[in-house]
Amino acid sequence: EECDVTSVCGVGVVVRDGARLSAYQCKVNRCGQNGLFLFSKGGALIEGCDICENTFPGIGMDDSADTHVRRSRIRHGKGDGVKIYSGTGIQIESNDISHNGQVGISIEDGADPVVRGNTIHDGNSCGISVLTGGRGLIEDNDIYCNAHPNVYVANNADPIIRANQIHHSASCGVTCVEEGLGTIEDNDIYSNQSVGVYIMNRANPVVRNNLIRDSEGDGVAVCFAGRGLIDGNTIKGNSGIGILVESEAEPRVTRNKIVEPYSDGIKICHNGKGHVEANTITGAGIGTNGGSGISVTTGSAPVVRNNTIKECATHGILISDEATGVVERNTVMGQRSHGIAIVRRANPVVRQNVVRDNQGIGIWVTQAGRGMLSDNRLTANRGQNQLVVDPGCDASVRDNIVG
Repeated sequence: EECDVTSVCGVGVVVRDGARLSAYQCKVNRCGQNGLFLFSKGGALIEGCDICENTFPGIGMDDSADTHVRRSRIRHGKGDGVKIYSGTGIQIESNDISHNGQVGISIEDGADPVVRGNTIHDGNSCGISVLTGGRGLIEDNDIYCNAHPNVYVANNADPIIRANQIHHSASCGVTCVEEGLGTIEDNDIYSNQSVGVYIMNRANPVVRNNLIRDSEGDGVAVCFAGRGLIDGNTIKGNSGIGILVESEAEPRVTRNKIVEPYSDGIKICHNGKGHVEANTITGAGIGTNGGSGISVTTGSAPVVRNNTIKECATHGILISDEATGVVERNTVMGQRSHGIAIVRRANPVVRQNVVRDNQGIGIWVTQAGRGMLSDNRLTANRGQNQLVVDPGCDASVRDNIVG
């Protein structure tokens, strides 16, 4: 209790082989390796301590048991703030973890801690990283102003990331890559310098019921064969696209509310796939006078079904550049330009949509567009006609209701 521990060459405090330490209001600082290192079932209660300026992680754990770190400051280290390899019963709660040279809290090798109520900020890398099969409950933390993604998940890690404030990163809010998994839910993810949630390289997380807002990039981006379930989120006011799906990504995008992105509401490009269902997209591109509700382009082939798309700056749905896919049972209304536009050799199936009250044509096929248009209901669109197929376009048109 109230000790001042310094080790110029080595670890400040070692706990091993089932031993248990209680440390209250201690200062562990300027150690040549870890401030504290707990391994081989060693455990501790570390409370109210100042752990700072250490060369290796402030607290390192390798197969630690029942270690609780509470109400401590872990700061200004050259390595990670806290690094956890495996172990059981680990709780990291109500700490201030800041200004570390690497990750604030690193979870690896199957470790499954509870990380709750911490403030994790101003690090030179990620706020929290979960790697190589790591798990954990990461809940009610304030994670901000880190140089790399505030939260980073990779290599089959599968954490629960719930009810955190994740903001003002110099990179992304949450990044999930390299077959990372995880459940990302009920978080407020805002004002990050890049994408709010970035999924790529075969990652397959669940992203649900988050508020993703005011990022300098896209709200959510799923790229490079990324997958995932993007469900029930409110995505608003981001400076790029609401949800971007590209480069052979194949997510399920369901029941999201996408409000006033600067560009498209949802864009699927470069051979993107996936299911886009039951989303509501409002006001895409209104702030910049350029943006469609849903844009499908460059060889992409999604299923776009049962969405409501309204009041966007240009088209409701734009299919272009040899894209295909199925566009069915959507409600497309109140756009500043056309309801559905099919251009540049796109060849989709467009059926059973309600297209109404748009300022341009209801459905327009132009610039060598193709497609099958059937059983759509078009009414009160203000362009030259409700449905127009320009010369040179090869579209099959049948059983549409016009008027």
